[in-house]
Amino acid sequence: METAASADGTRIAYWREGSGPPLLLVHGGVCDHLAWHFVLPFLARSFTVYTYDRRGRGESGDTLPFAVEREVEDIEAMLRAIGEPAHLLGHSAGGILALLAAERTDKLLSLILYEPAFVVDGTRQRPGPEVLKRMQGLLAAGDRDEVIRTAIRETLDLTEEHIAAMGAGPGWQHLRAVAHTVPYDWQLWDEPLVPERVNAVQTRTLLLLGSESPSWLQIGARAVLAALPNATLVVLEGQEHHATVTAPEMFAQVVVDFASR
Repeated sequence: METAASADGTRIAYWREGSGPPLLLVHGGVCDHLAWHFVLPFLARSFTVYTYDRRGRGESGDTLPFAVEREVEDIEAMLRAIGEPAHLLGHSAGGILALLAAERTDKLLSLILYEPAFVVDGTRQRPGPEVLKRMQGLLAAGDRDEVIRTAIRETLDLTEEHIAAMGAGPGWQHLRAVAHTVPYDWQLWDEPLVPERVNAVQTRTLLLLGSESPSWLQIGARAVLAALPNATLVVLEGQEHHATVTAPEMFAQVVVDFASR
């Protein structure tokens, strides 16, 4: 593990693996850098891969109050630590952050966004403020399990049976460990997609989406695609929101093919 200092002094823990041009990975919500565990070995064959814990998660610090701007500064700190132009890949909430970071630099080798979780008006109901308030109350009461269940219900449209099966699985304790950061990602629900700002991003970009992912995520990804001036779309057939876990070798190959052009 290595560390970088963000603009507000927060310690950001990161890891590197592999060799080749640098690739920085920004994980989504309710996880830490280990979200890339299955796809990392395939990416490391072609890149020097940098993974990091977003603030508040894993080994990184958690300076309060939280703001989306601080997370964008964390990405900028990671890019400074890498020390040369890098490919930038963000998943879900991390895709929103990666795009916001790309709006502030022209030094990226490429930008890769896997279902950046923007909510386009009319595609689904945005979680109301009462949901965040309820989760904050659950955290204060120490009920991390229900916080995670609520976050999953509100984002991935899974059945109660599926959620119960996840709760009985070996990864649930890992989700519980980052439950206190769910309200951080909730602030990203209010992050608007501003076409005029996105249109200024000249970096060559790849948009990825799963053919079986919830429709609101697919619509959000296509809205980003329409706003970017230099973007390509690849649909991962048969995959949902976590192809990095369910089809890691296929996912990595699509990234390698795009980045090496």
